Amino acid sequence: MAPDDTDRLQVFERGGAIEVPVGRIEAELAALWRRAAESRRGDKPLAVTRACLWNLVVRVRGEGDFKHAKMVIDDLAQRIPARTIVMRIEPDEPDGLRAWVEANWRLREGGGEASGSDEVTLWASGKAAERVPSLVRSLLYSDAPTAMFWTTALPSTGPVVRELVHQADRLIVDTRKLDDEKKLGDLCALGQAEPELQLADLSWIGISPLRGMCAALFDPPRDPGVLLKLDRVRVVSNIQGTQARGLLALGWLMARLGWKEARKHEDARGTRRWQATRTDGKPVLLELLTEPGGGPGGTHGVAGLELQAGDAVWALKRDASIHVTGPDMPVRSQPARSHSDAELLASALGSRGRDTMFRDALAAAVDLVRP
Repeated sequence: MAPDDTDRLQVFERGGAIEVPVGRIEAELAALWRRAAESRRGDKPLAVTRACLWNLVVRVRGEGDFKHAKMVIDDLAQRIPARTIVMRIEPDEPDGLRAWVEANWRLREGGGEASGSDEVTLWASGKAAERVPSLVRSLLYSDAPTAMFWTTALPSTGPVVRELVHQADRLIVDTRKLDDEKKLGDLCALGQAEPELQLADLSWIGISPLRGMCAALFDPPRDPGVLLKLDRVRVVSNIQGTQARGLLALGWLMARLGWKEARKHEDARGTRRWQATRTDGKPVLLELLTEPGGGPGGTHGVAGLELQAGDAVWALKRDASIHVTGPDMPVRSQPARSHSDAELLASALGSRGRDTMFRDALAAAVDLVRP
């Protein structure tokens, strides 16, 4: 092996990025994996396994977004093996197209690499961005499903983006990163235009434990029929600005309970209000309260959830723990934990990424932000 090849192999085995010609990405990856296996020959060689359960296409823009995405991908590699293709598209820079390859190694519990997966980084600028969809398509494993992860802003409506999204089985977004709540409507419209596309949202997945605990309050032997008689619900948020999580929590209740015709109601200080119509035709008040600051457990997009039917109130409050109260039941608490972006992304690549209720909750949330 030539000295240059030895250096490249050492970089590859450390998980470092190696620049390769755009037309030789597959050939260079195959050669590096073969050399990595050959270098482990001995009395007790360690097998080199190249694994892939997903094609994961990650769209980034800008240096900060790129660095954050790379950290998330490194963390994700310890959970799910995927061929990851990072697209960094800078349309305002001079024309250019470059590629790097690397291995994401998954470590054994006792030390050493158990398996590895591919990562390809594509950097495209100017008109060269138009070549990205076909290049990405050529790099996908045909035997694995394809997920596209949009790390910040939602996909635009340009032809390059439409082609990329159309070739994906699942689109993963993070509505926590939206700079405008009205962009929930853009995501909803995208879902309607691509009915076969599975939609997943890290924000929606993040509030699933609280939603599950809320639903469990009305499991038998308690009477779930009381849900049809709710006359007020309130979501409390610790964050300011875009309230995607709070709106999705309200949208979830609207979709599950069949509430329609949500209309903007008179706001109170720090509280946004809507009035919707229950299935029996009676009104129900929806409130989204902003309480900045949070508590010992940090800030949360859904720090509290309260449901009221007459004098009966059920409440969940989150700080370092989740505290649950309700009529004729003892107060109980359970530890709460925050999830990293990599954990949420791993969930989005699992069964939670096929949650069809998200589309219904999203559509209801969009009704709340319409003028």
